[in-house]
Amino acid sequence: MTSTAQPTVSSPQGTGSTAGQHGAGWIPVPDSSLGPVIPERGYFAEEIRDGLYWVTEGMYQCAFMVTGQGVIAVDAPPSIGDRVTKAIRSVTDEPVTHVVYSHSHGDHIGTTDQFPDDAVRIGHADTKKWLDRLRDPRRKPPDIVFDDSYTLEVGGQVLQLDYRGGNHALGNIFIHAPRQRTLMIVDVFYPGWVPFAGLGLCRDIPGFVDHHDYALEYDFDTLISGHLTRLGRREDVETQREYVSDLRREALRALAEVDQLPSWQYVHNVYGMFTNHFNRIASQVAEELLPKWNGRLAGVDFFIHNHSFIMLEALRVDWNAEPFVVLPPPALITEDS
Repeated sequence: MTSTAQPTVSSPQGTGSTAGQHGAGWIPVPDSSLGPVIPERGYFAEEIRDGLYWVTEGMYQCAFMVTGQGVIAVDAPPSIGDRVTKAIRSVTDEPVTHVVYSHSHGDHIGTTDQFPDDAVRIGHADTKKWLDRLRDPRRKPPDIVFDDSYTLEVGGQVLQLDYRGGNHALGNIFIHAPRQRTLMIVDVFYPGWVPFAGLGLCRDIPGFVDHHDYALEYDFDTLISGHLTRLGRREDVETQREYVSDLRREALRALAEVDQLPSWQYVHNVYGMFTNHFNRIASQVAEELLPKWNGRLAGVDFFIHNHSFIMLEALRVDWNAEPFVVLPPPALITEDS
């Protein structure tokens, strides 16, 4: 007799030094986290409104705007590749005249070389610095750079580009289409999901936290987040802000409550001593927050330990939170300690 039962799939709860120490079955992805079915052609493209479109292959997202005087393309992830151009050509014959870079990372702008060489590239000054340094022929440095804000107007269409400081990466910008009531910022928000590991591989955790409030200052009801399965909404930013606030509060509480003394048993392996202490803090945070967030945001079972560790480290090194983690060097440990 042939069984049709599917084996239970196990996965570690998180990544990095504070990952859970045992496997666990996957928690089903909530229906509210799912996006559109991707057609056989390998991409999904849809008009948001008034000439602004988004494109996805189910994991990454980019956008383009038809202006009547040319197309403004925003990013071109390698995972979508030249299907970005195919999506544009499916709705207009207008040439791509402008290319906006959300930031410098290759997984989002790594195939912008599919656009004409004479299309004007626009990005933040830090994006240009990185691209000048990396000399990647597939990521031409921007022709127009700005430090704080830049307004792009083409054929009556408007994109407002703003930089509010570090977050996921230096130079990562807000892209606001006011007429379309749409906001795009990449690698900061994950509609329906918790952020990726490292809170989205974030370079500046305090900036990442602040960007939730910055985003809500804009007038928008649609969010293009650069990742995962669906478009976002204003309430997705509010929900993630709540998750991040919970993380910060519980990590701060665990920092104060978890005793450092039991970790001294690993004193002759300093990394072991730190890892033991941080794992116990992360476990306390996860135990507190998992019941609230299971079933509400997808992926919390994978990344809650990792997120707790990242938030703990930001509390220690960025916010200088007390009590300080001051584990003693081996020379100061005695048998009487």
